[in-house]
Amino acid sequence: GRVGAAKAPSEYRHLTLANSPARIEQADIYGMLSKYVATFERQFDASAERVKSLYLWSDSPGTGKTTTASALLNEYIVAHYLGSLKRRLQPSQRPALFLDINTLQTDYNLATMTHDEDGLAKVTETMRKAMDVDFLVMDDVGIRSASESFKSIVHAIINARTTNGKPTIFTSNLPIDEMATVFDARLADRMRDQCVVLHFAGESKRGKR
Repeated sequence: GRVGAAKAPSEYRHLTLANSPARIEQADIYGMLSKYVATFERQFDASAERVKSLYLWSDSPGTGKTTTASALLNEYIVAHYLGSLKRRLQPSQRPALFLDINTLQTDYNLATMTHDEDGLAKVTETMRKAMDVDFLVMDDVGIRSASESFKSIVHAIINARTTNGKPTIFTSNLPIDEMATVFDARLADRMRDQCVVLHFAGESKRGKR
């Protein structure tokens, strides 16, 4: 269905804010996110204020950023589907998309090294979907080790989405100020526009659940 089409990792496909394992450790953030999800209704009103983007970051991995981003993606899909039916509209088959930047980088590097034109075409197709989809999760956006050519792909996705006012959930282990050195100051400024920064405190919980 639409959740599968969003390409979120299988372990996250049934998450919501209500059942997210990060809800207890990040209680303050989840209190704010309940209000954020209520703004998803704005997708049906062209005159309404746009849905804001979120930048979820922490100093260490495993604090619930990806879990939370996935829960928000699922909440958007539900809001889109039910809101469309309520208004007698045809729901989109892919209103939201999960984009794992590390996986995309691996696919790009492999296709480039092996001169795989089909592989590069798939990367380009993914890039275009990420630019166009209504709601996007960009997981692990801080890619210091990436080549300049791959960074240009990520840059293009972010730039297209900010230009068109499309909400994006970013996750990163870097503060948003460091995006100016990962990409450039201009793109970092565009990321900040209409974007709420949320810091996930605590240590990694991976392997403890």
